[in-house]
Amino acid sequence: MSGLLTQIGVILNAVSSSLNATPAATVGVFSWLTGGALCGTFASLFLYARHSLKQVLIANYTLFLAIMLVLVVVAPTTYWPLAILLWGLGVGCGCGLAGGAVVLSKTYNEAKRASAFLATDCAFSAAGFIFPSLAAVIIAAQIDWVYSYGAVGALALVLWATLFFVRFPATEADDTNAASALSQFKRVLTPRVCLIALGVCAYLIAQTTFLTWSPNYLQHTFGVSEKVSAQAVGNYWGMSIFGLITAAIFVNKIPQRSLLMLVTVLASLITFTFMLASSAEWFLFTSYLFGFTTTCIYKIAISVGSQQLASAPAVLVTFLLFSGNVGSTIAPILSGWVVQLFGVQSAIIMTWVGYTFVALVFGFCLLLEKRELRAHA
Repeated sequence: MSGLLTQIGVILNAVSSSLNATPAATVGVFSWLTGGALCGTFASLFLYARHSLKQVLIANYTLFLAIMLVLVVVAPTTYWPLAILLWGLGVGCGCGLAGGAVVLSKTYNEAKRASAFLATDCAFSAAGFIFPSLAAVIIAAQIDWVYSYGAVGALALVLWATLFFVRFPATEADDTNAASALSQFKRVLTPRVCLIALGVCAYLIAQTTFLTWSPNYLQHTFGVSEKVSAQAVGNYWGMSIFGLITAAIFVNKIPQRSLLMLVTVLASLITFTFMLASSAEWFLFTSYLFGFTTTCIYKIAISVGSQQLASAPAVLVTFLLFSGNVGSTIAPILSGWVVQLFGVQSAIIMTWVGYTFVALVFGFCLLLEKRELRAHA
C-alpha cells in the first residue's frame, strides 16, 4: 500500500496530464485507490473471521497481480478505467494489510506487539522513500507513470510466491465454536475502541493530505521544480525509517500510551512550523524531522487500540485498520475540495488541524481508560 499511496504527490502532475485535467481535479481519482483499500479492509472484517489467513491472502494477491498487469499494459488515459483499476488495487492492499496486522496481533503478546508493528512499518517507510524517489526518476525521464506502479507489482509478486511456504497462526476462523462475524464485530464497538478508531482516521487524513499536497505547495509558494518539491515526500519517508527503529526501541522502555501522546503532540507542533516556513529549504529540513518523529503514531495507536479488549480479536485489529482506511479514502477528495476553495496553502493548515485533533482524541481515550481502570480497582 505504501508503494502505491506515497507516490501520489510525485506522479500527480503526470497523471493529470494523461487525463488532460488539473491536479486539483485529478487527485480525486486516487480516492478510488484508498476507497478500494477501505472496501478490502471492510471485507476483511468478515473474511478473516470465517476463513484461514493463508486461503484469503493467496486469493487476494493473485487478483492484485492480475489487476496490476492490466494497469501497466493498458496505461489508461481516461478517468473511469483508471479509477476502476485503482479501486481493484486498493481492495488487494486493504485485504493484505489487514491480514498482516492479524498475523502480528496473534503472534505477539501486548508487550511485544507495538515493537512488531513498528518493525514492519520500517518496510512501509522504506517503500515510501524508494518508490516516490523511483517515480521522480521515471517522471523526469518522461517515462509513463504506470511503470512506477509496476515496480510495486514486482514486489507483490515476490510476496505472493512466499505465501505458499509460510505457516500462519490460528485465528477465530479455526475455532468451530466461534461467534458469527457480525457478533464479533458488535463486541468491539466500545467507546475507547471507537475513540482510537476516530484518531486513526484523522491521522490518515492529515498524513495523506501532507503527502499529497506538500510538493504542490512547495512549487506554488516557493517556485521550486517538481524534482525538488518531491523531496518533501522522500525526506518524510526516508527519515521515518530511523524514527520507527528508534520508536521500536523506546516503546520497550517508555509506556506505550505515554509515547503515543508525546509523538502526537510533537506532530501538532511540527506541522504548525510548516505554516511558518519562509523558504523551501526550511520546509524540506522540517520534513526530515516530521518523518522521524511522527510516522510511529499509526502503529502505536493500533497496538494501544488492540489492548482495549482481551485477546485482541481479529475483528478488532481489522476495524482499526478499516478506520484508518476511511481517513485515507476521504483525504484526497476532502483536501482537493479544500484546496479548490481556499488555495493550496490551506492543505498545510488542514494538516496541522488534523494532527492537533488526533492528539486531543487520543488524550481523551487514555483519560477514559485510566478512569475505568480506577473504577474497577
